[in-house]
Amino acid sequence: MKFHRKQKIKRFYKKSIWPSIILFLVFLGSCTGMVLTCMFTFQAYLINTKIADMHEDARNLGRMVDQHTQENNETIFEAVSFIQAYLEEDKDICITDADDQVLKYYGKTMPDFGRAENVQLINPYQLIPDLNMAGGERQLLLTFPELFWRSIEALKKSSYEDNQWMDEPLFHTYYWVEVPIRMQDYHLYYRGSMTIVQKNIFFMNVAILAQLVCLGVPTIFLFWNVLSSIAMQKRLVNQLYQDPVTEGNNWCHFIEQSRKILKKSKNANHTYAVVNLHMLRFQDYCACNGSKEGDALLKKIDGYLRVNMDRGETCARFSKADFGLLLHCRSVELCEKRLKKLLVELTGVKKDKMMSFSAGIYLLRPAANRKERRRRQIDLNQVYHFASAARSSIRGKEGEHIKIFDQQILQEQLWKHKVEERMEAALAAGEFQMYLQPKFHPVTEKIVGAEALVRWISPEDGMIPPGRFIPIFEENGFITKLDDYMISEVAKLQSEWKINGRKQVPISVNVSRVNFVKADLAEHICRLVDGYGAEHAGIELELTESAFLGNKNMLQKILQELKMCGFCLSMDDFGAGYSSLNSLKDLPIDVLKLDMDFFRGDGSKERGEIVVKETIRLAKSLHMKIVAEGIEKKEQVEFLAEQGCDMIQGYYFARPMPVSEFNERAERDV
Repeated sequence: MKFHRKQKIKRFYKKSIWPSIILFLVFLGSCTGMVLTCMFTFQAYLINTKIADMHEDARNLGRMVDQHTQENNETIFEAVSFIQAYLEEDKDICITDADDQVLKYYGKTMPDFGRAENVQLINPYQLIPDLNMAGGERQLLLTFPELFWRSIEALKKSSYEDNQWMDEPLFHTYYWVEVPIRMQDYHLYYRGSMTIVQKNIFFMNVAILAQLVCLGVPTIFLFWNVLSSIAMQKRLVNQLYQDPVTEGNNWCHFIEQSRKILKKSKNANHTYAVVNLHMLRFQDYCACNGSKEGDALLKKIDGYLRVNMDRGETCARFSKADFGLLLHCRSVELCEKRLKKLLVELTGVKKDKMMSFSAGIYLLRPAANRKERRRRQIDLNQVYHFASAARSSIRGKEGEHIKIFDQQILQEQLWKHKVEERMEAALAAGEFQMYLQPKFHPVTEKIVGAEALVRWISPEDGMIPPGRFIPIFEENGFITKLDDYMISEVAKLQSEWKINGRKQVPISVNVSRVNFVKADLAEHICRLVDGYGAEHAGIELELTESAFLGNKNMLQKILQELKMCGFCLSMDDFGAGYSSLNSLKDLPIDVLKLDMDFFRGDGSKERGEIVVKETIRLAKSLHMKIVAEGIEKKEQVEFLAEQGCDMIQGYYFARPMPVSEFNERAERDV
């Protein structure tokens, strides 16, 4: 999902930026084309006009020569000599033979047609004049940009008070123009001049400047808009890849950067570690120092991690106080050593605060096939969750802070997934069955009660021990449905005993601490029990001591309501924690179940017996019944009988059994 999100971001970025850039380039090219077209069109028009004037003069002169030779029967030399004397302006005229050998010239200048580079010739017979010299490569005129800048320089130098500044010449040159005549044995040329003055291009200059200004304003505006769009898109992309808390890289960037590193062919034969780094008790830190201090701490941790990343490695915050790292591992031992050092150094990020960290590792080893130049597609999110599962497996284990993901953890994850997939269907199919473990009187050794225990009998996996599914249900919340099922089964059994005239004994059933967040728990349990018509007094609700560590005021209110409804209340695993005595003082407990750990171990037997003896005496003083569970030896039974224990539960008397077997044994005890 993260990879697809990254691709969408790239496509969004390209789609957002390139249209603006392309539009700007098209507009800029159009403006440039318009200006250049205007300039060269005017240049061609100006030159054509000047040359057309010279062609007209040449044709007039040719008509005069032809008329004079025909009317007066004169040679071309006599006609040209006569006409040249009466021209308004003195013009240099030249007569050549058919091979352009000069026969005679009039004026001060004679062309040397043998050296074409010295002669600029315009052929009047061409509709579009040839702007190159005859046989040469020199340009006839200056280009328009050169004329334009000469005009600007002339404007700077001229005085605007002088009315003659418009006639100031910008360019002047001479050309030999061929005169069309009817005599095929002769060629006639005259030397004309071309002059471009300020007024010839002034208005065109003004028009081009106005055009540049008019087009320049939207061009600058559009260019600024493109730059703004690029900057905005970069800020947007940066925000998409920036963690809002640490202001460093976020998880999306981590996934993409890790994928780039792993896909490089040069890294295909290297081992990498995907690490889940977790700060322990971060919520406690925030509770003591405030959420702002918590964010500042996360920012500091992120900065420290980034500084300690080598080239080809990356890191980012995943969520809350969890960070993801991609580390290059030269060996597993060096990787663990580096992480241990990192965890130790992180504890000193805040010198005045003690912090602790744990880490889970998933190793990405080189491809099995050495011919593969790149790693195959890796689901980095799944890999990171494997690393997180490895870290979770050492939760609560003293002295363990780093764990590498292995097959055992994978099997546990697969089992958890399997349980969560099947739990709803298993409950509906009746795969959860109620077993009863009898409670015996320590003197008469007769059944005086029972504890309802759940067993999962799966058609596929057989009998599944509670330890393999109860913790999963407590974590995902399904335990509340299982509690309702067990309470209903106990109520149903009590009702059957009553209807069949069997001896009824109290049955205790566990109520998970998860249920004690419900303000209407007492009313809910009453509905379950009353649905079968069972008596409330025959049902004992067991609470583990962990339930007493929550909201004590709400717990006390719920227990008082259950007590008023007629239920018997029991504290399970008494002595497993540290808040039991305080709970006994404030809460309406009827039965106290001693934890089995009191009766295990030989080195502390005497001290354990003292604790048990005093606990029983305390319970009797508070008018509570005592149940000892986990009893496996005869001497334990004898000791408890001497101390006045009310009930004993354990393998010494009986293991948990199906309801039918319990009924048979109870009948034998009657």
